[in-house]
Amino acid sequence: MIQAFSELKKSSFYTYFIILVTVMATFSIAIESAETGNFYSFTIFQIERILFGVLTIDYFFHILEALQLKRCKIYLQSFEGFVDFIAVVPFVLTFFDFQNIEVVKYTFGIATFLKIARFSDALTIFKDVIISERKSILASLYLMFLLTFFISTILYFVEKEANPKGFGSIIESMWWSIVTLATVGYGDVVPITVLGKLVGALASIIGLGMFALPAGILANGFAQELKRVKYVTSWNLVAKVPIFSELDKGTISEIARLLMVKRFTKNEVIIKKGDVGDAMYFLLEGEVEVVFPEKEANVILNKGDFFGEIALIKDVKRTATVKAKKRCEMFELTSYDFKKLVQSKPEIIKVIESVSKDRFDLL
Repeated sequence: MIQAFSELKKSSFYTYFIILVTVMATFSIAIESAETGNFYSFTIFQIERILFGVLTIDYFFHILEALQLKRCKIYLQSFEGFVDFIAVVPFVLTFFDFQNIEVVKYTFGIATFLKIARFSDALTIFKDVIISERKSILASLYLMFLLTFFISTILYFVEKEANPKGFGSIIESMWWSIVTLATVGYGDVVPITVLGKLVGALASIIGLGMFALPAGILANGFAQELKRVKYVTSWNLVAKVPIFSELDKGTISEIARLLMVKRFTKNEVIIKKGDVGDAMYFLLEGEVEVVFPEKEANVILNKGDFFGEIALIKDVKRTATVKAKKRCEMFELTSYDFKKLVQSKPEIIKVIESVSKDRFDLL
């Protein structure tokens, strides 16, 4: 049973099913918090119990799988294990009734939405960026709080007598400082003295850059992480290709930097028989079909496969048509970029000629 669950986790059905259940469970919590009739509330409550029950079963199987792999402690201490546990709490609370139970159930119920993060590469990367840039983010937050206290203190001494209602204490002044530095400017509290307005104008200018600092750090970190992931993925994929497997790490790195991401929709023709070959492709996601007119059976290529490498050796017309059976994402290495690489690494062409001759018998 555990083996079947492990196989099920790899399928798209499991991913979409858990995402759907998680979204519905979270929204059921939001709907339950609304003022509704008794019958309607009871129906929502039963649906909520079923949805969170499914997530509880999922957590149970994850623990059994972790026990079988002797990784239970690692799973329970991981972010995924923590979020899976959060999704169990609302289900357990449906069998209890005590004062302020809604506070606990609603909090954990809404937090269950974090479970979707495990199925999103972008959210995983974002989490890694937060961890890697935590020192820079904390430094920027420290500066933000320092400016808030500093400007609040100045406004307190400048405005406390002229405007005691809005700036009667440093704590009250902080409300104005925060909305001004954040460039929100609600306008419910404003300085009325000339010096206070000058300080306010300065705070607005500083706020334009100050509150944009954490966003800039995250954006730069996100871009760097995406670049790193793309490079590592490219390197690993290129290293697994037979024609490149015997090359040194430096050469593989050079090839990985030249790869460009290409995406194709279902049934889209990627290369057509008779066209001049000018690139090769490494399949990252999806499935393609290689159609040979002279053969009865076509060839199906999946994630990790490659095609079109004959174009890296010499300009020839395509010997087969390749079309996407599913939505595909792949790396493209053009013959132009490859020729530049060959000029600095002439030994590459010998490796490719040897493999290509055995595979295609065209040289």
